[in-house]
Amino acid sequence: MYASSAITWQPEFTTPLTGDHWLAPDKDTYFFCDLHADAEAFLRSLKLSYLVTLDSTIDSIQLTTKGMHGQIIIGGDCFDKGPSNLALFKLIRLLKQARCNLVLLAGNHDIRIYAGLLAIDFMDNPRQAHFFVRMGRKTASLFAEIYHEYGQDMTPCSLSDAEIKAALLPPKSWFSAFPESVKNVLSFKKIQKEIRQIEKKQNDFIQACFEQGLTLQQIYQAAQMAKRLFIDKDGEFAWFFQNLDLIHIAGSYCFSHAGLDDRFAEKIKQHSIDDLNQQFRINMHSGKIFEMYYSEFGNVFRTKYRENDWPLTEKGACILKQNNIYAMVNGHRSHKKGQQLFIRQGLLNFECDTQLNANCRKKSNIQIPGEAVTIFYSDGMVSALSSDFPATKQFHPKQLKQH
Repeated sequence: MYASSAITWQPEFTTPLTGDHWLAPDKDTYFFCDLHADAEAFLRSLKLSYLVTLDSTIDSIQLTTKGMHGQIIIGGDCFDKGPSNLALFKLIRLLKQARCNLVLLAGNHDIRIYAGLLAIDFMDNPRQAHFFVRMGRKTASLFAEIYHEYGQDMTPCSLSDAEIKAALLPPKSWFSAFPESVKNVLSFKKIQKEIRQIEKKQNDFIQACFEQGLTLQQIYQAAQMAKRLFIDKDGEFAWFFQNLDLIHIAGSYCFSHAGLDDRFAEKIKQHSIDDLNQQFRINMHSGKIFEMYYSEFGNVFRTKYRENDWPLTEKGACILKQNNIYAMVNGHRSHKKGQQLFIRQGLLNFECDTQLNANCRKKSNIQIPGEAVTIFYSDGMVSALSSDFPATKQFHPKQLKQH
């Protein structure tokens, strides 16, 4: 478990860094990410941060002074993988109701769920008809939770198996219509990869739901209820997607789920952060989810700096520095031994995904429960706490002046 000793958190300096104009956040900022449907892990992490009292539970939390005066950023990927989707959203809702300063950032898993549920109404659109099944088997537990909790409120399903598959899965014509509809957006290689994935996921998704004990009729009922809960304007959890931001700036730190690239750096140069977040939400709710997913907006929650991702080069990093962004903070790429600190094109990159959720930890044979937080203090200090590392990792921008 986490210990109270501290070490200096020092990246390998392979390119020059300067901290002459570095700005700390104006209030202590607590970054959590990749919660992946594990409410207990998030609660432990809140307690580790001293944001809630130690007697707080998933059903009842009490903010501490730190919780009332600090800023909490949830950096994407609240859905999938873990054991408790609905409990996690109820816990986040408690934080909202407690009126803490809460920022919600979009993760790739969150947007996949949104696109998948939205696709139910756009099955005649070849750019969207595959998004429901594209959510994959990791979503099956969400539908099982929804069916077991809300089953008594669901409209009985009288559709046949064939009618249900037609309502949720892309038609055979999609496999020829999709390449034609996206040829100006995706490369031939990416189109073929997408088709292969959908061919596999059609059966895999249904099988995963069967493994959760759901029939086809129950899958359909749960999917319709999920849409009511998360997508419909007055849904119980509609606030989540309605309040998602893409990026957040605090001091000289840019928080996002995955990272930045040259194209988005240009957007930061030309537009305010509020305008960019507003444009992101407009893109989401306009129904053009495919276009957004594969745009520079989508790269912010998808990139892993792979060869086929839009790149962050020295030019993009220079633009970010000119806009007083000296560090990127994100999740998305999971690490063992706690949070990791890298250099990307002369920018610090705090990568904070410590694989919190219980299911992934079990698969990785990690015995101890997950808990983690990265804290960006208003005095400039950064502290990374994790159950997977025996000490607090500490960094301060003044270290940069020594190199």
